Amino acid sequence: MKAVLLALLAVLVLGTGAVLVPRDAGSLQAAPSSEIARAEALSSAEALLGSASLLEGTTPGGAPAGEASGGNGISDTVMLLTRQAQALLPSSTPESNTPAASPSPGATQDRPTRAGFVSALSSSASRRLADAVNADGGMARLLAAVGTAQLLESTRLAATWGLPAPATPASESTAPTPPPSCPASTGTSTAAPTSGTAPAKADLPAALAAVVSSEQESIYAYQVALTKLDAKASATAATWLGRHQELLRGAEAQGRLHCIATPPLEAGYRLPASFAAKPALALGSMESSSLTAYADLVALSEGQTRQWAIDGLVDAAKRSQAWGAPVGPFAGLAIDNAALPPLPSPAPSR
Repeated sequence: MKAVLLALLAVLVLGTGAVLVPRDAGSLQAAPSSEIARAEALSSAEALLGSASLLEGTTPGGAPAGEASGGNGISDTVMLLTRQAQALLPSSTPESNTPAASPSPGATQDRPTRAGFVSALSSSASRRLADAVNADGGMARLLAAVGTAQLLESTRLAATWGLPAPATPASESTAPTPPPSCPASTGTSTAAPTSGTAPAKADLPAALAAVVSSEQESIYAYQVALTKLDAKASATAATWLGRHQELLRGAEAQGRLHCIATPPLEAGYRLPASFAAKPALALGSMESSSLTAYADLVALSEGQTRQWAIDGLVDAAKRSQAWGAPVGPFAGLAIDNAALPPLPSPAPSR
């Protein structure tokens, strides 16, 4: 009987040139890579949230048995991971074919240690930033925002708990090689939005123009701040002034790579009214406002330009935190916490 069926199938193939497949075979297709990256990020955030909740409830100081107590700082981590997990929930759940992702190594919920948790959080950050390079635009921005926030949080917890600072992912950006020649006129406007506003157009030229303008303004602000900060803060500002000059050259190089004319340098910039009295706070606010420009560039670029934008986002977030400006759960993204969906309740144990 089996031989007869195989013979009939061969006749169908030869006669029609096609093999008949079940009606529901489409459900076996693999999920897109961006959806897989989102599911893995969600699984990791949920596992880390479980570990953070256990750390929060172990002792008044948040330390498991055998570890020193004292201020733990884990409550903010629990809130951060909760918001991230909510944002990473699928927008629609019917008949999802995304494979379940396994929790990140080290994010165990069996009596977590502080060192193990910091390591797991740092590893998750590195994975999110790596996945952002190849994800779709909007998902790339979300993954980069989540990964950056997790990286900063792992560093903060390590400092709070007296642990070694977690390793920072090495930058993979390379100097772009511009094409041999560009069109005489691209027809692209180089007008950049004013500081703190979104690009007028959601495209690569506008996003790159916003980054260039942000770096130009930052350079001006740091030059002014050098005369107003104390000796220690002034030394830090001098170092970061050099970094902003590098970033401006990098942004202009990205413009040449894509044959995009970037905005020219302006004569001066209007600084916040609080700049004279509290220059460090003003610098932190300026660094924080630049996160949006870099996050937009992540979403609207690809390849080496996106990698450069991700590195810039991480750098700006670190400087924001160092000046005392909180970054929050989503670096460079303005997400209304009230609009986030609730996390599903865990299934009751049997």
